[in-house]
Amino acid sequence: MKIFSITHNRWGYDCYSGHIIVANNENEVRELAKKVSAGEGNDIWDVATVMIEGDYTGNKTEPFKLLSDFNAG
Repeated sequence: MKIFSITHNRWGYDCYSGHIIVANNENEVRELAKKVSAGEGNDIWDVATVMIEGDYTGNKTEPFKLLSDFNAG
């Protein structure tokens, strides 16, 4: 699996602006981001920027969220 970042530029309160997600591909990254969405809604993750940051060398085999950036208000 790979380590991905996914981010967007729509700012508001009580919403995620990005995640670090371990997954197999970009589609899994977008789907996981949608599952945990808050005030930003699901649609923003369809157009969010996804980048590969590196290789995952841990033992987990299912995609998971490693870190998130949440704007509380």
